[in-house]
Amino acid sequence: MDHVIPTFLAGTHNLLEPENIPKDAAQDAQNFLTQDGKIILVGGRELLGAAGTVGGTTGLHKGYKVNGDSVIYCKRGTAIMYWDGGAWQNSITGLSATDDYTFANYSSLAGAFTYVNGPGGFWKIVNANPGSPVDVYSSTKNFKGYIIIDRGRCLLWNRDRDKTGLYGSKIDPQDATVYTTVSNEAIGALGSTTYTGTLAFKAGGAARTCFGVAFDATVAAGTETFTDNFNGVLTSNFGGTGTINYATGAYSVTFSDVTTGAVQSDYQWEDSTVGGIADFTKSPTRLAGEGFVFPQDEGGDAILKVEIGQDGVYYSMKSDSVYSLSIDADDLGADNKVFRKDIGIAYFRGSTSTNKGILFMNTFNPTKPEMTLLEQNTVSLTLLPKVLFKHFRFSDYVYDHSSFGSYDRWMIVFCRTPDSLVNNRMLMCDIEKNTVDIVAYTGNASIQEGETLYVADSASYSVYSTFSGFDDLGSAIDAYWVSKNDVQGTEDLKKARKIRFKGRIDPDQAVQVYINTDEQGDALIGTIVGTGSYVASPGSQAIGGPEIGEGEIGGETEDEVGKYFLELRMRTGKYRSLSLRLVPTGIGYFDAEMVMIPDILTFEPRIPSAFRSKQNVSLDGLQTDV
Repeated sequence: MDHVIPTFLAGTHNLLEPENIPKDAAQDAQNFLTQDGKIILVGGRELLGAAGTVGGTTGLHKGYKVNGDSVIYCKRGTAIMYWDGGAWQNSITGLSATDDYTFANYSSLAGAFTYVNGPGGFWKIVNANPGSPVDVYSSTKNFKGYIIIDRGRCLLWNRDRDKTGLYGSKIDPQDATVYTTVSNEAIGALGSTTYTGTLAFKAGGAARTCFGVAFDATVAAGTETFTDNFNGVLTSNFGGTGTINYATGAYSVTFSDVTTGAVQSDYQWEDSTVGGIADFTKSPTRLAGEGFVFPQDEGGDAILKVEIGQDGVYYSMKSDSVYSLSIDADDLGADNKVFRKDIGIAYFRGSTSTNKGILFMNTFNPTKPEMTLLEQNTVSLTLLPKVLFKHFRFSDYVYDHSSFGSYDRWMIVFCRTPDSLVNNRMLMCDIEKNTVDIVAYTGNASIQEGETLYVADSASYSVYSTFSGFDDLGSAIDAYWVSKNDVQGTEDLKKARKIRFKGRIDPDQAVQVYINTDEQGDALIGTIVGTGSYVASPGSQAIGGPEIGEGEIGGETEDEVGKYFLELRMRTGKYRSLSLRLVPTGIGYFDAEMVMIPDILTFEPRIPSAFRSKQNVSLDGLQTDV
């Protein structure tokens, strides 16, 4: 009799007894991922920039410039910083180190922005100039809290004075009612080539930003004109150069020749606290497009997160209930009501909107947290809760500071074990394949940039490029994979003499193989080494980035790995069940795609010797056969 695991598709099943899970499932695992029919050792972490001090990051976000280039922001200690490609630079400073902040992207005719709001204030960042944040907080126009932006309007909750109110800003009309046009602003007299200074709009209000900037003057060749690419670069028709900071109004233009006429500038500016995203005011009799506030007071629990459903409705996630707010197309009426009372989240990052629905960790019953999807019913078009990953025991973890991220096929849940004070687990959840795998890395939030996953640490003010190398910050990755307790198709006692493994391995990697018969403890039977004679030459087996179905989360390093196929001897007594444990000890790529135990010998259907005892013969169970 043979026993074969031809592919690995099930992930970790830790809810049922280890005998009752699928034969390709892990009863326990750490730092292995189930991908494309294999179990794969995850890649490690590398610092993005300098290491931070002890603490925990409280925000990570990716904004976009007009041309699509990204800007990464992170709340590190008392500052919100941005990554300039080589180091972290300050953007917003003077914040409380423990406060969380929210980020929201917004693009309009005026440019591409990231708005930041939290307990310390409200800012608008022109992503072309991330080091020049604009303070848009006004006690008469807006509030401090948490935000999202949708359909030209900012939604805000978690206001210090109103934890159960959902606020909305005016709808940004993106027209002449909020944009001011400046024509022929005097810049300087003729006779120079380089002109620097600050556009006059900034003197009129700190919350203003400009866009569509142009400069012109006559030179010997004719009229030289500088036009704005909306990314801070001014391009001349005669080869001159220039820059503009949309937040500060600072400019520098160098003409191709000495000017023979006065220099002038045309541009537009906006103040988003006047009729825009940061203006929450409304008339005594509210008009369409103005600000609003809706109380969502039932139960008294605070609004923790606002998500956008597949139906376009706003869902306010609370600890003991969920509210829904649907706004009429004319923006004059709305339906604000309790959506469900038996669901809730524990932390404001404990949910996320996806193309499949609103995904969240339902902690309404704190002893039985459930991964839940609010998905749209195809018939009624209403959102209904669906419990996911019923085979996984989410109650092993604590979600008081949980957050969600995404990475290619996976949704990531950052959470912690009960013995940790910070998030120290990443639950990698593949909704399509119905798998959950456990990664033992710290983290509070993540973003994906191209093929790279960036994780903001929960134990320090650091950001890591994760799954990006074969070592974890210079050390071997602490990993293991434990199979089910398998009776191998029969209750009869068995003996096995050999076991075969197939997969790929790096020359610097070594993986110890243990067996455990009848749960009596692990016994080492051998080691798979990357330099073994059973490893084929690497050939074209390069391991790249995590392209779906092609590369694996084994790191970006272009090390070549070889295919292995080996057989290990093992000595067993008669056993009923057997489990495997794989423990990598080196640094390098490893996966397993097949396991086979050939020529299993079967014997009588008896209880294993470790569990045999004298039979109890008395009714009280105290006397036994002698």
